Amino acid sequence: DRYGTDALRVGLASQATGLQDIRFGEGFMVMGKKFANKVWNISRYILLKLGDISWEIENPHNEMSAKIDGLAINVTQQIKEYNFAEATNLLYHFIWHDFADKFIEESKGKDDKETSQTLIHTLTTILKLLHPFMPFVTEELWSQLPLKNKKLLLIEDWPVPERA
Repeated sequence: DRYGTDALRVGLASQATGLQDIRFGEGFMVMGKKFANKVWNISRYILLKLGDISWEIENPHNEMSAKIDGLAINVTQQIKEYNFAEATNLLYHFIWHDFADKFIEESKGKDDKETSQTLIHTLTTILKLLHPFMPFVTEELWSQLPLKNKKLLLIEDWPVPERA
């Protein structure tokens, strides 16, 4: 009740190394709650910045899109190997530091198509990758995105093809 289901899931996943018993405490739920809040704020910023026109997702093929595509491959591999702590930590550090602290700060005041496409591509990929760990927050945020031909996030294509 105090932190939410997604905060609990992220807190548990971030500690699930498979090497030893989890030393779980309230601090991990606090971390999960703050992380969920960060993802929410990132999404709201992008929605406000780009407006409610119908978005088409295109990969802008720049440095940030290369990073998110690489992250998707790494997270997918970690999930396949049941390394949930590593997958969660990769997502946490990319979203908080690379995307929020760097790219979003740099995007403020920019209104060009490449910046918009990078924000859309990165946000949609992040929500897909986070969905196994934060299904309630990500599904709610996904429902607010003005995407063409959108389905529930639960049944959207994973951002990395099966052969990867």
